[in-house]
Amino acid sequence: MKQDIFNYDAVSLAQKLIRFDTTNGVNPEKDCIMFIKNILDEAGMETWLISHDEARPNLFAKLKAKNPDPNIPPFVMYGHIDVVPTEDQVWDKDPFAGIIEDGYLWGRGAIDMKGEHGMMLEALLKIIEETKEGKIDLPFDIYYIAVSDEEGTSDYGMKYLVENHHEQFEGMKYAIGEIGGFSLKIMGKKLYPIQIGEKQVAEIKITAKGEGGHASMKHSGTAMERLAEAIAKLSKERLPVRIAPSVRYMMEEMSRSFGGVIGFGIKLLLKPSLTDKLLALLGTAGNLFDPLLHNSLNVTVVGGGSAVNVIPSNVWCKCDLRMVPECTMDEAITDIKSLIGSDFEIEILNYDEGMAGVDLKLYESMAAAIKKADPNGYPVPFVLQAVTDARFLARAGVQSYGFTPMDLPDDYDFTDLSHNANERVPVSALKFGAKVIYEYINDGYANNFIK
Repeated sequence: MKQDIFNYDAVSLAQKLIRFDTTNGVNPEKDCIMFIKNILDEAGMETWLISHDEARPNLFAKLKAKNPDPNIPPFVMYGHIDVVPTEDQVWDKDPFAGIIEDGYLWGRGAIDMKGEHGMMLEALLKIIEETKEGKIDLPFDIYYIAVSDEEGTSDYGMKYLVENHHEQFEGMKYAIGEIGGFSLKIMGKKLYPIQIGEKQVAEIKITAKGEGGHASMKHSGTAMERLAEAIAKLSKERLPVRIAPSVRYMMEEMSRSFGGVIGFGIKLLLKPSLTDKLLALLGTAGNLFDPLLHNSLNVTVVGGGSAVNVIPSNVWCKCDLRMVPECTMDEAITDIKSLIGSDFEIEILNYDEGMAGVDLKLYESMAAAIKKADPNGYPVPFVLQAVTDARFLARAGVQSYGFTPMDLPDDYDFTDLSHNANERVPVSALKFGAKVIYEYINDGYANNFIK
């Protein structure tokens, strides 16, 4: 392997990673993690494992600068190795064979996120090789982190690391990870959304109470009736408009990118009195903005009652609550009560609090790197409606950016193929991303800290 170590590229690396079945909760990540570790060991990096379960380790690798500048924090790349199940999905090709056909690499994890690991690793190996050859001498350390269990609870992955090994992140301030930098066509524009933040996630329980009784008699105003009415409202109506600072920045930048009538319309969405009316006019195009301008809630579990002939005195539902960045739990509960009324008991079962604010220091340089690679593209800041391991890194004081650039065909739907059957990625997109990441590390990152 040693003689070929620097011949690996993003495509061959992603292909090999896909061939490890790392389905979360079914097959542990260890063999795949060790494959990467062996490569980086032979490349000359310092590597170490930290595990809550030896079968599900987390890999740290460090390339130490020869002449570090104390004003430049280390550059950090990270991502998860586990993938979601393929069970009950109909695939045209073996999801763990890593088949390349018609310009696409097929397989579970191709875009979430073994393809991204391939891109980061190619860039990293090139940096190591050129450092050894004396071609470059970067004034900052580089970390690569591969974690387990992102597609699950992260109890074995980033959450475990931040909560139990906080010292591992000392000195880190910025990192790049998944979901951002890929191109997509929106209203005729080729955008490259760079993720700067994400919504928060919580699980809550809403309980309705009322007078119980015998089911042989007609009852009204029961706990069941009241909860049913609340569920109907929560399912059909939006929670109040909430505009987070990071979302405002995203939409102002998108407004500038589009310009004209469309740009003006996007900016008007930031006026709460007009937001919902304009979203209705946008139709399906409004689906991009709607979840970023409101907290959202879905009822997922309902319970209560013990016998068919007894009117229960309390019934409940559990809900998946997604909160815009920087919204507090008290504010979220206020929003819910504004819709269903205050006469409900609301219990917080689980809450993954997001970052308190967004540090945009690297955004402009990342946007410039993408613009250089594709002059026809329009980089824009982006807030993700879902969650990633970035929320845990935020608790360690690390601002994460979704920055794994891919130049994708107009008819390619990144979000539709993620977690879906026939997941695949254009080979050209992986090559594009590896090149942009390499050039950003080599020629863009340090400029953010040089006065």
